Amino acid sequence: MSRNFYDIDPAGEVLCTYTDGGEKERLKAVSVDVSISCFSSVLVSPTAGSIGLRKSRRRPTDHPSRYQEKTEVPLAKAILYAFLPAGYPHTVTDDYLAYQTYDSLQAFASSITSLLANRAVLEGLGVGDSSSSPTGALILKITGDTISRIATILFAHRMGQAIEPECKFYRFLADLFNDSAQFLDLLTPALPYFPKLGVIVSAGVLRSLCGVAANASKASLSAHFALTGNLAELNAKEASQETVVSLLGMLVGSLVVRMVEDKQVVWMLMVFLAGVHLTMNYRAVRAVRMRSLNRQRATIVFREWLDHGTVLTPEQVAQRESILRDGRGNLTSKSGDYTGFCDFGTYGELRGWNPRGYHRYDFETSAYFMGIWHRGGYFYMRIALKEGVKNPLSAWFDAVNHAYHFDSALKDGLESHYENEMPLGYVSEEQKETIFAALTAGGWDLTANALETRLPVRVRVADGRKDRHGTCNVGLPWE
Repeated sequence: MSRNFYDIDPAGEVLCTYTDGGEKERLKAVSVDVSISCFSSVLVSPTAGSIGLRKSRRRPTDHPSRYQEKTEVPLAKAILYAFLPAGYPHTVTDDYLAYQTYDSLQAFASSITSLLANRAVLEGLGVGDSSSSPTGALILKITGDTISRIATILFAHRMGQAIEPECKFYRFLADLFNDSAQFLDLLTPALPYFPKLGVIVSAGVLRSLCGVAANASKASLSAHFALTGNLAELNAKEASQETVVSLLGMLVGSLVVRMVEDKQVVWMLMVFLAGVHLTMNYRAVRAVRMRSLNRQRATIVFREWLDHGTVLTPEQVAQRESILRDGRGNLTSKSGDYTGFCDFGTYGELRGWNPRGYHRYDFETSAYFMGIWHRGGYFYMRIALKEGVKNPLSAWFDAVNHAYHFDSALKDGLESHYENEMPLGYVSEEQKETIFAALTAGGWDLTANALETRLPVRVRVADGRKDRHGTCNVGLPWE
Protein backbone atom coordinates (compact mmCIF):
# COMPACT_ATOMS: atom_id res chain seq x y z
CA MET A 1 0.00 0.00 0.00
CA SER A 2 1.50 3.34 -1.06
CA ARG A 3 1.63 6.31 1.23
CA ASN A 4 1.98 10.05 0.65
CA PHE A 5 4.22 12.30 2.73
CA TYR A 6 3.77 16.04 3.16
CA ASP A 7 5.68 18.97 4.64
CA ILE A 8 3.17 21.39 6.19
CA ASP A 9 3.49 24.85 7.74
CA PRO A 10 2.11 25.86 11.18
CA ALA A 11 -1.30 26.58 9.62
CA GLY A 12 -1.56 23.07 8.15
CA GLU A 13 -0.97 24.19 4.55
CA VAL A 14 1.00 21.80 2.34
CA LEU A 15 4.47 23.01 1.35
CA CYS A 16 5.94 19.86 -0.23
CA THR A 17 4.36 16.58 -1.34
CA TYR A 18 6.28 13.28 -1.57
CA THR A 19 4.78 10.12 -3.11
CA ASP A 20 6.44 6.83 -2.27
CA GLY A 21 5.58 3.74 -4.27
CA GLY A 22 8.36 1.58 -2.81
CA GLU A 23 10.54 1.26 0.27
CA LYS A 24 10.34 4.05 2.84
CA GLU A 25 14.07 4.06 3.60
CA ARG A 26 14.91 4.80 -0.01
CA LEU A 27 13.33 8.26 0.43
CA LYS A 28 16.65 9.43 1.87
CA ALA A 29 18.18 9.00 -1.55
CA VAL A 30 16.33 12.07 -2.80
CA SER A 31 17.25 14.30 0.15
CA VAL A 32 18.87 16.83 -2.19
CA ASP A 33 15.71 17.14 -4.25
CA VAL A 34 13.64 17.36 -1.09
CA SER A 35 15.69 20.26 0.28
CA ILE A 36 15.46 22.09 -3.02
CA SER A 37 11.70 21.57 -3.11
CA CYS A 38 11.26 22.75 0.46
CA PHE A 39 13.42 25.83 -0.12
CA SER A 40 11.33 26.77 -3.13
CA SER A 41 8.12 26.22 -1.22
CA VAL A 42 9.16 28.23 1.83
CA LEU A 43 9.32 31.32 -0.35
CA VAL A 44 5.65 31.10 -1.23
CA SER A 45 2.61 31.77 0.91
CA PRO A 46 0.95 28.95 2.80
CA THR A 47 -1.74 28.96 0.10
CA ALA A 48 0.66 27.54 -2.45
CA GLY A 49 -1.01 26.42 -5.63
CA SER A 50 -3.08 29.59 -5.98
CA ILE A 51 -3.05 31.93 -8.97
CA GLY A 52 0.43 32.62 -10.27
CA LEU A 53 2.02 29.44 -8.82
CA ARG A 54 2.73 26.23 -10.68
CA LYS A 55 3.70 22.76 -9.56
CA SER A 56 6.31 20.54 -11.19
CA ARG A 57 7.20 16.92 -10.59
CA ARG A 58 10.74 15.56 -10.61
CA ARG A 59 11.33 11.82 -10.80
CA PRO A 60 14.57 10.75 -9.05
CA THR A 61 16.96 8.67 -11.13
CA ASP A 62 17.67 6.06 -8.47
CA HIS A 63 14.06 5.01 -7.97
CA PRO A 64 11.71 5.54 -10.93
CA SER A 65 8.59 4.74 -8.90
CA ARG A 66 9.21 7.57 -6.47
CA TYR A 67 8.85 11.25 -7.38
CA GLN A 68 8.43 14.48 -5.51
CA GLU A 69 6.05 17.34 -6.19
CA LYS A 70 7.31 20.86 -5.58
CA THR A 71 5.87 24.33 -5.89
CA GLU A 72 7.63 26.97 -7.93
CA VAL A 73 7.04 30.67 -7.46
CA PRO A 74 7.65 33.67 -9.73
CA LEU A 75 10.69 35.78 -8.86
CA ALA A 76 8.62 38.83 -7.89
CA LYS A 77 6.62 36.85 -5.35
CA ALA A 78 9.74 35.15 -4.05
CA ILE A 79 11.29 38.55 -3.34
CA LEU A 80 8.09 39.77 -1.67
CA TYR A 81 7.85 36.78 0.65
CA ALA A 82 11.50 37.15 1.58
CA PHE A 83 10.45 40.29 3.50
CA LEU A 84 7.41 38.72 5.21
CA PRO A 85 7.43 36.40 8.24
CA ALA A 86 7.52 32.67 7.50
CA GLY A 87 4.03 31.25 7.32
CA TYR A 88 2.45 34.62 6.54
CA PRO A 89 -0.44 35.36 6.99
CA HIS A 90 -1.14 32.61 9.54
CA THR A 91 1.74 33.50 11.87
CA VAL A 92 0.82 37.17 12.37
CA THR A 93 -2.33 39.08 13.23
CA ASP A 94 -4.71 40.38 10.57
CA ASP A 95 -3.61 44.00 11.06
CA TYR A 96 0.08 43.30 10.38
CA LEU A 97 0.11 44.00 6.63
CA ALA A 98 -1.84 47.28 6.88
CA TYR A 99 0.46 48.58 9.62
CA GLN A 100 3.66 47.60 7.79
CA THR A 101 2.44 49.17 4.55
CA TYR A 102 1.75 52.55 6.14
CA ASP A 103 4.88 52.29 8.26
CA SER A 104 7.01 51.77 5.14
CA LEU A 105 5.44 54.79 3.45
CA GLN A 106 6.08 57.03 6.44
CA ALA A 107 9.67 55.78 6.67
CA PHE A 108 10.19 56.67 3.01
CA ALA A 109 9.00 60.26 3.59
CA SER A 110 11.08 60.52 6.76
CA SER A 111 14.24 59.45 4.91
CA ILE A 112 13.90 62.39 2.52
CA THR A 113 13.21 64.96 5.25
CA SER A 114 16.16 63.70 7.28
CA LEU A 115 18.52 64.42 4.37
CA LEU A 116 17.21 67.96 4.03
CA ALA A 117 17.56 68.48 7.80
CA ASN A 118 21.09 67.01 7.87
CA ARG A 119 22.21 69.34 5.10
CA ALA A 120 20.96 72.31 7.12
CA VAL A 121 22.83 71.06 10.22
CA LEU A 122 26.06 70.71 8.26
CA GLU A 123 25.65 74.25 6.97
CA GLY A 124 25.01 75.45 10.50
CA LEU A 125 28.17 73.73 11.73
CA GLY A 126 30.20 75.57 9.12
CA VAL A 127 30.72 73.02 6.37
CA GLY A 128 31.77 74.98 3.26
CA ASP A 129 32.54 78.14 5.28
CA SER A 130 36.25 78.85 5.58
CA SER A 131 35.69 81.29 8.46
CA SER A 132 34.06 78.68 10.69
CA SER A 133 36.04 77.02 13.46
CA PRO A 134 36.18 73.20 13.52
CA THR A 135 36.63 73.38 17.30
CA GLY A 136 33.43 75.39 17.68
CA ALA A 137 31.52 72.91 15.54
CA LEU A 138 32.91 70.03 17.61
CA ILE A 139 31.82 71.70 20.85
CA LEU A 140 28.31 72.16 19.43
CA LYS A 141 28.16 68.50 18.50
CA ILE A 142 29.50 67.23 21.83
CA THR A 143 27.15 69.45 23.84
CA GLY A 144 24.11 68.35 21.87
CA ASP A 145 25.00 64.65 22.11
CA THR A 146 25.71 64.83 25.84
CA ILE A 147 22.41 66.44 26.77
CA SER A 148 20.44 64.17 24.44
CA ARG A 149 21.91 61.09 26.13
CA ILE A 150 20.93 62.42 29.53
CA ALA A 151 17.43 63.09 28.20
CA THR A 152 17.25 59.49 26.96
CA ILE A 153 17.98 58.14 30.44
CA LEU A 154 15.51 60.47 32.16
CA PHE A 155 12.70 59.84 29.68
CA ALA A 156 13.15 56.08 29.79
CA HIS A 157 13.05 56.17 33.59
CA ARG A 158 10.03 58.43 33.79
CA MET A 159 7.84 57.08 30.99
CA GLY A 160 9.17 53.57 30.38
CA GLN A 161 6.26 51.73 32.02
CA ALA A 162 3.62 53.90 30.34
CA ILE A 163 4.75 53.16 26.79
CA GLU A 164 3.54 49.57 26.51
CA PRO A 165 -0.09 50.21 27.60
CA GLU A 166 -0.22 53.28 25.35
CA CYS A 167 2.02 52.01 22.55
CA LYS A 168 -0.14 53.45 19.75
CA PHE A 169 -0.02 56.92 21.29
CA TYR A 170 3.76 56.83 21.86
CA ARG A 171 4.41 55.41 18.38
CA PHE A 172 2.73 58.46 16.88
CA LEU A 173 4.28 60.82 19.45
CA ALA A 174 7.75 59.58 18.49
CA ASP A 175 7.34 60.88 14.95
CA LEU A 176 6.00 64.19 16.25
CA PHE A 177 9.24 64.52 18.20
CA ASN A 178 11.29 63.55 15.15
CA ASP A 179 9.62 66.03 12.78
CA SER A 180 9.89 68.82 15.36
CA ALA A 181 13.62 68.13 15.64
CA GLN A 182 14.03 68.30 11.87
CA PHE A 183 12.29 71.66 11.67
CA LEU A 184 14.63 72.95 14.36
CA ASP A 185 17.55 71.70 12.26
CA LEU A 186 16.45 73.93 9.40
CA LEU A 187 16.97 76.97 11.63
CA THR A 188 20.63 76.31 12.44
CA PRO A 189 22.25 77.97 9.34
CA ALA A 190 20.58 81.32 10.06
CA LEU A 191 21.37 81.59 13.79
CA PRO A 192 24.40 82.98 15.67
CA TYR A 193 26.51 80.71 17.85
CA PHE A 194 24.66 80.59 21.19
CA PRO A 195 21.10 80.47 19.80
CA LYS A 196 22.39 77.81 17.44
CA LEU A 197 23.67 75.86 20.45
CA GLY A 198 20.21 76.02 22.04
CA VAL A 199 18.54 74.81 18.84
CA ILE A 200 20.99 71.92 18.39
CA VAL A 201 20.53 70.84 22.01
CA SER A 202 16.74 71.04 21.73
CA ALA A 203 16.74 69.02 18.52
CA GLY A 204 18.99 66.42 20.13
CA VAL A 205 16.65 66.10 23.12
CA LEU A 206 13.65 65.65 20.82
CA ARG A 207 15.48 62.94 18.88
CA SER A 208 16.37 61.12 22.09
CA LEU A 209 12.71 61.20 23.14
CA CYS A 210 11.80 59.92 19.68
CA GLY A 211 14.26 57.06 19.99
CA VAL A 212 12.98 55.87 23.35
CA ALA A 213 9.30 56.16 22.40
CA ALA A 214 9.73 54.61 18.95
CA ASN A 215 11.86 51.64 20.00
CA ALA A 216 9.73 50.76 23.02
CA SER A 217 6.41 51.14 21.21
CA LYS A 218 7.66 49.12 18.22
CA ALA A 219 8.66 46.30 20.55
CA SER A 220 5.17 46.27 22.04
CA LEU A 221 3.54 46.32 18.61
CA SER A 222 5.78 43.49 17.39
CA ALA A 223 4.75 41.38 20.38
CA HIS A 224 1.12 42.06 19.42
CA PHE A 225 1.66 40.98 15.80
CA ALA A 226 3.55 37.75 16.60
CA LEU A 227 1.16 34.82 17.03
CA THR A 228 3.41 31.76 17.08
CA GLY A 229 6.37 32.86 19.18
CA ASN A 230 8.04 34.33 16.10
CA LEU A 231 8.88 37.70 17.64
CA ALA A 232 12.59 37.53 16.80
CA GLU A 233 11.96 36.63 13.16
CA LEU A 234 9.28 39.32 12.86
CA ASN A 235 11.73 41.95 14.11
CA ALA A 236 14.37 40.69 11.70
CA LYS A 237 11.99 40.94 8.74
CA GLU A 238 10.93 44.43 9.85
CA ALA A 239 14.58 45.47 9.87
CA SER A 240 14.91 44.16 6.31
CA GLN A 241 11.86 46.15 5.25
CA GLU A 242 13.21 49.32 6.83
CA THR A 243 16.57 48.81 5.14
CA VAL A 244 15.02 48.64 1.68
CA VAL A 245 12.70 51.60 2.32
CA SER A 246 15.57 53.68 3.73
CA LEU A 247 17.74 52.91 0.69
CA LEU A 248 14.98 54.00 -1.67
CA GLY A 249 14.38 57.11 0.44
CA MET A 250 18.07 57.99 0.41
CA LEU A 251 18.20 57.54 -3.37
CA VAL A 252 15.23 59.84 -3.95
CA GLY A 253 16.38 62.19 -1.20
CA SER A 254 19.81 62.54 -2.80
CA LEU A 255 18.17 63.73 -6.01
CA VAL A 256 15.93 66.12 -4.06
CA VAL A 257 18.84 67.58 -2.09
CA ARG A 258 20.81 68.12 -5.28
CA MET A 259 17.92 69.78 -7.10
CA VAL A 260 16.43 71.90 -4.29
CA GLU A 261 18.62 74.71 -2.97
CA ASP A 262 16.21 77.61 -2.41
CA LYS A 263 15.42 78.00 1.31
CA GLN A 264 11.75 78.79 0.76
CA VAL A 265 11.28 75.75 -1.44
CA VAL A 266 13.06 73.61 1.15
CA TRP A 267 10.65 74.76 3.86
CA MET A 268 7.63 74.12 1.64
CA LEU A 269 8.93 70.67 0.77
CA MET A 270 9.62 69.90 4.42
CA VAL A 271 6.09 70.89 5.42
CA PHE A 272 4.59 68.70 2.69
CA LEU A 273 6.77 65.67 3.46
CA ALA A 274 6.23 66.02 7.21
CA GLY A 275 2.49 66.08 6.57
CA VAL A 276 2.75 62.89 4.52
CA HIS A 277 4.97 61.36 7.18
CA LEU A 278 2.56 62.07 10.04
CA THR A 279 -0.50 61.07 8.00
CA MET A 280 0.98 57.68 7.11
CA ASN A 281 2.08 57.14 10.69
CA TYR A 282 -1.38 58.01 11.98
CA ARG A 283 -2.98 55.57 9.56
CA ALA A 284 -0.49 52.90 10.61
CA VAL A 285 -1.36 53.09 14.30
CA ARG A 286 -5.06 53.42 13.50
CA ALA A 287 -4.85 50.12 11.62
CA VAL A 288 -3.60 48.28 14.71
CA ARG A 289 -6.24 46.35 16.66
CA MET A 290 -4.76 45.74 20.10
CA ARG A 291 -6.23 42.90 22.15
CA SER A 292 -5.18 44.21 25.56
CA LEU A 293 -7.44 46.57 27.52
CA ASN A 294 -5.74 49.81 28.44
CA ARG A 295 -7.67 52.61 30.13
CA GLN A 296 -9.25 54.04 27.01
CA ARG A 297 -10.18 50.71 25.43
CA ALA A 298 -11.53 49.36 28.73
CA THR A 299 -13.65 52.49 29.16
CA ILE A 300 -15.06 52.14 25.64
CA VAL A 301 -15.89 48.47 26.19
CA PHE A 302 -17.49 48.97 29.60
CA ARG A 303 -19.48 52.01 28.48
CA GLU A 304 -20.88 50.02 25.57
CA TRP A 305 -21.95 47.28 27.94
CA LEU A 306 -23.59 49.78 30.31
CA ASP A 307 -25.38 51.50 27.41
CA HIS A 308 -26.51 48.52 25.34
CA GLY A 309 -25.48 45.33 27.16
CA THR A 310 -23.20 44.25 24.30
CA VAL A 311 -19.47 43.43 24.17
CA LEU A 312 -17.34 45.11 21.52
CA THR A 313 -14.58 43.24 19.68
CA PRO A 314 -11.02 44.58 19.31
CA GLU A 315 -11.83 45.53 15.69
CA GLN A 316 -14.82 47.65 16.76
CA VAL A 317 -12.91 49.35 19.57
CA ALA A 318 -10.01 50.17 17.23
CA GLN A 319 -12.41 52.22 15.11
CA ARG A 320 -13.56 54.22 18.13
CA GLU A 321 -10.44 54.80 20.18
CA SER A 322 -8.51 58.05 19.90
CA ILE A 323 -4.77 58.16 19.33
CA LEU A 324 -4.03 61.53 20.94
CA ARG A 325 -6.96 62.12 23.31
CA ASP A 326 -8.76 60.29 26.15
CA GLY A 327 -5.92 57.87 26.71
CA ARG A 328 -5.14 58.42 30.39
CA GLY A 329 -8.32 57.64 32.28
CA ASN A 330 -10.91 60.16 31.08
CA LEU A 331 -14.44 59.28 32.20
CA THR A 332 -17.88 60.81 31.66
CA SER A 333 -21.35 60.38 33.10
CA LYS A 334 -24.19 58.89 31.07
CA SER A 335 -25.52 62.31 30.06
CA GLY A 336 -22.07 63.76 29.46
CA ASP A 337 -22.76 66.62 31.90
CA TYR A 338 -20.04 65.40 34.23
CA THR A 339 -16.52 64.67 33.10
CA GLY A 340 -13.65 63.38 35.15
CA PHE A 341 -10.48 61.43 35.47
CA CYS A 342 -9.44 58.24 37.24
CA ASP A 343 -5.98 57.09 38.24
CA PHE A 344 -4.26 54.44 40.33
CA GLY A 345 -2.15 55.50 43.27
CA THR A 346 -0.85 54.65 46.71
CA TYR A 347 -2.82 54.66 49.94
CA GLY A 348 -0.98 57.78 51.08
CA GLU A 349 -1.81 59.63 47.87
CA LEU A 350 -5.47 58.71 48.20
CA ARG A 351 -5.71 59.83 51.83
CA GLY A 352 -3.50 62.88 51.53
CA TRP A 353 -5.06 64.57 48.51
CA ASN A 354 -7.65 67.08 49.77
CA PRO A 355 -8.18 69.87 47.23
CA ARG A 356 -10.09 72.86 48.53
CA GLY A 357 -13.68 73.23 47.37
CA TYR A 358 -14.20 69.56 46.44
CA HIS A 359 -16.80 67.26 47.99
CA ARG A 360 -15.15 64.00 48.91
CA TYR A 361 -16.32 60.44 49.48
CA ASP A 362 -14.16 57.43 50.43
CA PHE A 363 -15.12 53.79 50.42
CA GLU A 364 -13.55 50.33 50.50
CA THR A 365 -14.17 46.95 48.86
CA SER A 366 -12.43 43.63 49.28
CA ALA A 367 -10.02 44.49 46.46
CA TYR A 368 -9.35 48.24 46.68
CA PHE A 369 -9.86 51.62 48.31
CA MET A 370 -11.41 54.37 46.21
CA GLY A 371 -11.71 58.11 46.73
CA ILE A 372 -14.07 60.33 44.75
CA TRP A 373 -13.79 64.12 44.65
CA HIS A 374 -16.41 66.31 43.01
CA ARG A 375 -16.90 70.00 42.25
CA GLY A 376 -19.29 71.46 39.68
CA GLY A 377 -19.25 69.43 36.49
CA TYR A 378 -15.91 67.78 37.22
CA PHE A 379 -14.96 64.77 39.34
CA TYR A 380 -11.76 62.92 40.13
CA MET A 381 -11.29 59.30 41.24
CA ARG A 382 -8.27 57.55 42.68
CA ILE A 383 -7.92 53.82 43.32
CA ALA A 384 -5.49 52.12 45.72
CA LEU A 385 -5.44 48.36 45.11
CA LYS A 386 -5.04 45.93 47.99
CA GLU A 387 -2.31 43.35 48.29
CA GLY A 388 -2.96 40.25 46.20
CA VAL A 389 -4.79 42.01 43.37
CA LYS A 390 -2.94 41.17 40.16
CA ASN A 391 -5.25 42.66 37.54
CA PRO A 392 -7.08 45.94 38.26
CA LEU A 393 -9.70 45.36 35.54
CA SER A 394 -12.55 44.83 38.02
CA ALA A 395 -11.68 48.04 39.88
CA TRP A 396 -11.62 49.99 36.62
CA PHE A 397 -15.04 48.62 35.71
CA ASP A 398 -16.38 49.94 39.02
CA ALA A 399 -14.83 53.35 38.33
CA VAL A 400 -16.47 53.52 34.89
CA ASN A 401 -19.75 52.38 36.43
CA HIS A 402 -19.62 55.04 39.16
CA ALA A 403 -18.89 57.74 36.59
CA TYR A 404 -21.70 56.47 34.36
CA HIS A 405 -24.27 56.88 37.16
CA PHE A 406 -22.87 60.16 38.44
CA ASP A 407 -25.96 62.11 37.28
CA SER A 408 -28.30 60.05 39.47
CA ALA A 409 -25.80 59.92 42.32
CA LEU A 410 -25.68 63.71 42.59
CA LYS A 411 -29.45 64.02 42.49
CA ASP A 412 -29.72 61.72 45.52
CA GLY A 413 -26.66 63.21 47.17
CA LEU A 414 -23.28 61.62 46.64
CA GLU A 415 -23.00 60.51 50.27
CA SER A 416 -26.38 58.80 50.49
CA HIS A 417 -25.94 57.23 47.06
CA TYR A 418 -22.81 55.33 48.03
CA GLU A 419 -23.85 54.56 51.60
CA ASN A 420 -26.59 52.24 50.32
CA GLU A 421 -25.71 48.57 50.37
CA MET A 422 -26.32 48.31 46.62
CA PRO A 423 -26.10 51.77 45.00
CA LEU A 424 -27.69 52.55 41.66
CA GLY A 425 -25.97 50.63 38.88
CA TYR A 426 -24.38 48.12 41.25
CA VAL A 427 -22.86 45.15 39.40
CA SER A 428 -22.06 42.05 41.44
CA GLU A 429 -18.83 40.10 41.16
CA GLU A 430 -20.72 37.25 39.51
CA GLN A 431 -22.05 39.62 36.84
CA LYS A 432 -18.57 40.99 36.26
CA GLU A 433 -17.17 37.50 35.82
CA THR A 434 -19.83 36.89 33.17
CA ILE A 435 -18.84 40.11 31.42
CA PHE A 436 -15.15 39.21 31.53
CA ALA A 437 -15.87 35.76 30.11
CA ALA A 438 -17.72 37.42 27.23
CA LEU A 439 -14.73 39.71 26.67
CA THR A 440 -12.40 36.73 26.45
CA ALA A 441 -14.73 35.04 23.98
CA GLY A 442 -14.77 38.28 21.96
CA GLY A 443 -11.00 38.14 21.45
CA TRP A 444 -9.71 40.26 24.35
CA ASP A 445 -6.61 39.30 26.31
CA LEU A 446 -7.50 39.91 29.96
CA THR A 447 -4.23 38.50 31.32
CA ALA A 448 -2.24 41.56 30.26
CA ASN A 449 -2.28 44.43 32.77
CA ALA A 450 -2.37 47.48 30.51
CA LEU A 451 -4.24 49.71 32.98
CA GLU A 452 -1.41 50.69 35.32
CA THR A 453 1.12 53.03 33.71
CA ARG A 454 3.38 53.30 36.75
CA LEU A 455 5.02 50.88 39.17
CA PRO A 456 2.14 48.77 40.58
CA VAL A 457 1.74 49.50 44.31
CA ARG A 458 -0.55 47.51 46.59
CA VAL A 459 -1.94 48.24 50.06
CA ARG A 460 -1.29 45.71 52.82
CA VAL A 461 -3.96 45.86 55.54
CA ALA A 462 -2.99 44.56 59.00
CA ASP A 463 -3.48 45.33 62.69
CA GLY A 464 -1.54 48.62 62.70
CA ARG A 465 1.66 47.19 64.25
CA LYS A 466 4.94 46.90 62.42
CA ASP A 467 5.32 43.58 60.69
CA ARG A 468 8.47 41.48 60.59
CA HIS A 469 9.73 43.44 57.59
CA GLY A 470 9.65 46.65 59.61
CA THR A 471 6.89 48.32 57.58
CA CYS A 472 3.93 49.96 59.22
CA ASN A 473 0.67 48.45 57.98
CA VAL A 474 -2.67 50.13 57.68
CA GLY A 475 -5.29 49.53 60.33
CA LEU A 476 -8.83 50.73 59.85
CA PRO A 477 -8.72 52.46 56.47
CA TRP A 478 -11.35 55.07 57.12
CA GLU A 479 -12.16 56.69 60.45
